[in-house]
Amino acid sequence: MKIFKGRDVIGIVHELGVLITFIGIVMFIPTVVGWCYKEPVWYFLYPSLLTTLTGILIYKFTEPVNIKLKHAMVISALAWLLASLIGAIPFYLGIPYFSYLDGVFESMSAWTTTGFTLIEDVEALPRTLQFWRSLEQWIGGIGVLVMVISILSKTGISAYYRAEAREEKILPSTINTARKIWQIYILYTLIGISLLYLTGLPVWDAINLCMCGISTGGMSIKNSSFPYNTLAKVVMISIMMVGGIISFAVHHKILTGRWIDDIQSKVGISIVLIASLVVMLSSGIDFIDALFTVVSAMTSTGYSTVSIPNLSDLSLFVIVLLMMVGGSTGTTTGGIKLIRVIVVLKSFYYHLQRALLSPNVLICKKIGKNLLSQDLVVDASVVGFAYLIHYGITTGILISLGYSPFKSLFEGVSLVANMGLSVNVVNHSMSSLGKVVGIFMMWVGRLEFIPVYVLILYLFRKIKSYITTIKN
Repeated sequence: MKIFKGRDVIGIVHELGVLITFIGIVMFIPTVVGWCYKEPVWYFLYPSLLTTLTGILIYKFTEPVNIKLKHAMVISALAWLLASLIGAIPFYLGIPYFSYLDGVFESMSAWTTTGFTLIEDVEALPRTLQFWRSLEQWIGGIGVLVMVISILSKTGISAYYRAEAREEKILPSTINTARKIWQIYILYTLIGISLLYLTGLPVWDAINLCMCGISTGGMSIKNSSFPYNTLAKVVMISIMMVGGIISFAVHHKILTGRWIDDIQSKVGISIVLIASLVVMLSSGIDFIDALFTVVSAMTSTGYSTVSIPNLSDLSLFVIVLLMMVGGSTGTTTGGIKLIRVIVVLKSFYYHLQRALLSPNVLICKKIGKNLLSQDLVVDASVVGFAYLIHYGITTGILISLGYSPFKSLFEGVSLVANMGLSVNVVNHSMSSLGKVVGIFMMWVGRLEFIPVYVLILYLFRKIKSYITTIKN
């Protein structure tokens, strides 16, 4: 049985032409930075022109189709992969010791807002490349996501399906939802840049740090991640909370003056406070640094103001758990997501109630003010289980490459959950196999698995069909 017909494939390529054109235009932006600072721009200018032209030609010489859910998943998976493959070109051309594989890893880390880096001296980079990393993260936070929503809106597919399998609907129309998300994102980015500048940071630092913080990407323009004053730390904590704990739907309600009662925000803030106290007491660090580390881990940002390997075992254990869970749905964060953990725990509680109460007693299963449906429980359990399986697989592969079990677990969770906090396993000297595994895990983790495996299943069936045809 065929998953896609030939015309469907052409339709998918047609939509990808739009995305490729968009990436090419975005790649041109760092050339403005290069001209301002009198830096070479050829490794952005030429790839940008070629990519844009290719995207336009693809779009012009292919035809659209009536996009269904399976098409949307494949488009989503390929969009992130193509963005990373194209975005790797400036890193490969602009960093002398970088291979193309290194460039793809760096680009995938940026687009997926993971925050790992293979660059040995970030401060020595040209400003064009520093800004490119920040821009990839900022757009990767919601940009490609919103573009896919816009594509789906043409076919009437609900905004409840999104590029990262995240469910959040601000307005009835998908195009209005996309527009509103962009408006909120840009507004908070401008506010964040202004606040960081007021703490005494240079404009260049404020712009890049805010773009990486609000997107929960966490790449830095400094070698020591976040070497700034306490006030700047407090502002960045707020920026990371906005990006990873509070969903866009909640922000929309706040900005429109409506009362909010969001269970994810309540649980998330409670966990942050408790975990910060544990990290502070067990590792003997200041509360602000503990809070910064916890928020960075939970929101998948990856900034750090302390040496992560030097924290106590209890603190590292807490951080691993936070990275596994992540922040709220409807944000730029990674990980399993708070709502899924809440759903599974609630379901477990109701199962206990059913065992204790009479079979005739009717139990009203609710989560917050909403009914807890069986479909919601199944979805949360499936995605949560997929994360746990991939955490385990990545950990096992890293162990097989010679790293210690705990370091492998920490780094494996950080890769799959798109976190970026590191105990120095991921670096430029890492084996090629480790880099390939890292690229794949960042990719599938960002898309929450299903779209990527739909694409893989499609390719597998096409190859199988081709082999069968040859044999016959």
